[in-house]
Amino acid sequence: MGVVSVSRSRVLRTGKSIGIGGAAALAAILGSVGPAQAGRTRAHEAVGFELFESPQVNPIVLDANGRLYTANTTGNSVGVLDTSSFFPVGQVTVGVDPVSLAIRPGANELWVSNHVSDSVSVIDIAPGSPTRNHVIDTIQSVDAQGVTAFDEPVGIAFTADGSKAYVALSSRDTIAVIDAATRTVTGSIKVRSQEPRAIAVRNGLLYVASFESGNKSELSDCGAAGDTNASTPCTLTLNDLVTFAQNPNLPGATKDIQTDPDVPDRDLYVYDTNTDTEIATVSGIGTLLYGLAVSSAGRVFIPETDARNAVNGLQGQTLAALGNRMFNNEVAAVTCTGGGCGAVQIKDLEPASPTDATALATPYGVALSDNDATLVVTAAGSSRVVTIDAATLNVLDTLDLGSAANGNLGQQIPRGVALKSNGAGAPQTAYVLNSIEGSISVVDVSNPTNITETRRIPLAVDPTPEVVRRGRAAFNNAFASSLGTFSCASCHPDANVDQLLWRIGGRCFLNGCGTGDEPRSTMPVRGLKNTLPLHWDGTLGDPFGGGNGAVGFSGNGGTDCVLGDADGDLDCFLDLVNASLSGVMCDQSGSCPSGGNKLDAGARSDLANYLRAVSYPPARSRRIDDTVSTPAAPVVVPNGDGTPSALTASALRGFSRFFVDNGGAVSDPDTCADSTAGCHQLPLLTATNSSTLNGFDAPTMRGMTDRFLQFSIGPTGSVEMQQQASTTTTLTIGGFTITEGPMEAPILYNASQGLREITVFGTAFLLFNPVYAVRPLDIWQMFEEASTGYSGALGRQVELNTRTTSGGALTQTDTLMSALELGDARGVVNLRADGVRDTGSGFLSTAFSYRTDGTYKSADDSVSLTHAQLIAEAQAGTSILTLTAELRSGHQVPGTGIPQPLLAVGTGTGVTGDPPLPDLTAGGGNPAPFNTVGTDVRSDAVVFLDGAPMTGATLTCSAGVTGSFCNNGTVAIDLPSTPATGLHRLQVLNPTGPLSNELPLCVGTKAQCR
Repeated sequence: MGVVSVSRSRVLRTGKSIGIGGAAALAAILGSVGPAQAGRTRAHEAVGFELFESPQVNPIVLDANGRLYTANTTGNSVGVLDTSSFFPVGQVTVGVDPVSLAIRPGANELWVSNHVSDSVSVIDIAPGSPTRNHVIDTIQSVDAQGVTAFDEPVGIAFTADGSKAYVALSSRDTIAVIDAATRTVTGSIKVRSQEPRAIAVRNGLLYVASFESGNKSELSDCGAAGDTNASTPCTLTLNDLVTFAQNPNLPGATKDIQTDPDVPDRDLYVYDTNTDTEIATVSGIGTLLYGLAVSSAGRVFIPETDARNAVNGLQGQTLAALGNRMFNNEVAAVTCTGGGCGAVQIKDLEPASPTDATALATPYGVALSDNDATLVVTAAGSSRVVTIDAATLNVLDTLDLGSAANGNLGQQIPRGVALKSNGAGAPQTAYVLNSIEGSISVVDVSNPTNITETRRIPLAVDPTPEVVRRGRAAFNNAFASSLGTFSCASCHPDANVDQLLWRIGGRCFLNGCGTGDEPRSTMPVRGLKNTLPLHWDGTLGDPFGGGNGAVGFSGNGGTDCVLGDADGDLDCFLDLVNASLSGVMCDQSGSCPSGGNKLDAGARSDLANYLRAVSYPPARSRRIDDTVSTPAAPVVVPNGDGTPSALTASALRGFSRFFVDNGGAVSDPDTCADSTAGCHQLPLLTATNSSTLNGFDAPTMRGMTDRFLQFSIGPTGSVEMQQQASTTTTLTIGGFTITEGPMEAPILYNASQGLREITVFGTAFLLFNPVYAVRPLDIWQMFEEASTGYSGALGRQVELNTRTTSGGALTQTDTLMSALELGDARGVVNLRADGVRDTGSGFLSTAFSYRTDGTYKSADDSVSLTHAQLIAEAQAGTSILTLTAELRSGHQVPGTGIPQPLLAVGTGTGVTGDPPLPDLTAGGGNPAPFNTVGTDVRSDAVVFLDGAPMTGATLTCSAGVTGSFCNNGTVAIDLPSTPATGLHRLQVLNPTGPLSNELPLCVGTKAQCR
């Protein structure tokens, strides 16, 4: 049955954005807003596409009227299906990357979390309403600088009367508290562990599952005080931390992965919804917690995976000891009431010796029948649905959603389930969202011991290119492993990390390393393009070789990878795929040829295409106008509990601390980004075969704000080392005794606050401060704000209706609208308006796009309205619109759109040290052109300085031009005038495509650019 398309319009009544004071501050920053020099007059433009891999939680829900709603994450829409006829009603356009749905009790409203837009869309679902299946409100919170205070929303839950809503803000480890009637954020709850996603409210209690709850495992390193637990002896000391900075493999040292009772492990939180205070926490549930359902008696059910990384954690052990089972795939249950929580019950869903036929990889979506008797759970990695007895947690029946005979085994990846019960509360029908196949399976569960699929409904709303979609399925398909119990996504959920150390094939070939696998931290599968060799050291599949490792798997096998060739390095990604399938996914006790035994050549090629397609999301503290915080106007550093501290930080100073020689004790490397001896070289902060680190390779530092396990073996992630950095420490480096610490007060380790990314990062400055003479806070703020190729305006929304254009709200609406228009005029976003207008015949759906002549025009240009006219119509009540800053049309996955341009420099030492950043003489008038090293730079790229296009600036393709692009190599930049003295950020924009990385530019002396 085909999908029927309906209007993309939105209808809005009210919304939340910045406060009045904040609007004034943002207006002052924006200054005079008008079409910028970089703008290009264009027709109604299609919306671009990037694959951000935002995490889904409860992405499918059923209302009381038999309407089924699905979060179409990659399509930026919510699907609506009539279950009485299985007729698709259509799609409702929402924000960028919708991931979670919830129905508000008593209000006929569907709330939708938009993970990249950092907003919640409210859809009217009332039968007979003139705005049914339209967005009627959007909730967001933006500060005075245009930075979101509502970052990466996921799960949504309501109190029983629907008056209060809770939204999990995953990247900030926070739950937003919202007055559902006024749509205002009234408070927040700080979660004391990582990534709250799945949440629920039952009987006056809020239940919150921490997705990255961990399993108490860490590296066996300790500070001067050692470890208080005899069960976790220290094998590494402070002296080893010093050695690590020179040779990360630590040859000859014992590097164990062990379970330490001191490591915080808080999996489930329970809060009183009357006071929003924490009343209980539960530990020992699992490592990655995917879903949550709560019975009428407070019995909490959590589908989860429990990592086995400590099973082979001792020095000298190898991947083979895990027997091809990286995780136990489980469902946990615990009863929590207002009086506290009981014992945890855990059920391994697989037999002791699982096979493809019995595996239930990655338990994900969960629903509970109304009589509390039966669970329906999706095994996303196995593309199966199971029914489970809620009392015993025994599996009652298993349903395959694909089959080898049909050629679609493991292709569905079901991540959500909505369950309809009969009048007696018994399970009747389960609606399963097959997230990557793009379909809904209708499953008869009326007999839980014999469940059957009765219908498969295609959704057909996924804009992902088919080859990437297939590769995405392969990445999430556990049948790629020998026993079918784990997929690539098991360790890299949502293309990110599991925050764990593993011994899974990384080898060291230096003297003293031994024969076992090295411990290695999981790295993101995001933004991999142009970051080869993609991992920590010389195996697996390294196209560069080097003294630390070797080309290919286990030091042999070679490579056919050719960097920079016509296939966009696809062959290099395929090398990594083949080596990983052979060296990790394959049972090491048997034969493991290149590419493994499970995926055919086509699937492996698809997987390689996927790996180069995933993008980092926009930086979470990127400003809407792409300026950054400065020493003159820094930002406040929060304490561990989220309250403001007395300290401040500046992203611009962070750039200077990272890229400019600050006079540390070591001359080579003299910066973190040293071009030959550093670990994090331009353009994307990666390195291969570092001379300082004995040939070590280092993946990107992008995404650091979302990783509390850092560096190759996690030496700063142990509780003991963080405690050490929270005190005064004496170190011996190169024969010199140095006293360091403690860390800055807001980032001191505090067990009650759990593991924090910034604290783990700050711990490393026991070494980095004496070496580079820099401190962590400013560099961390640089990570918070630095570009990942997107403007801070991307995904932002503003509403136009009578409430948002009257009284005090008019100032904030007008200011945000101007900010988004500025982003469109600069060419960094594609501003669109969707909604309804009444031109005399009642409300009709309408859509506009902003043009660089300062007007909003319909697709056929028959209607043209100015900013002021749209405001006036909204004030008069004749139009209701939502404006969304979408992607420009050139944004597509690698190989199909406009690539991200990259800027770097050569090797050696310049005015600012190494790297030799471009430098200009202060007060020099019209400066001479300077050279950069460009990759994928269009010949008509626009030069940006400090977040804005620079009028009159030009670039020259010194290495020649092929088609529309400069040949990779020297690109000369000519600025029309010398910027102010100090450090600046240089970027280029490929028209209709992404921004480049930020290349620091020094005007003046080294001291003036510090």
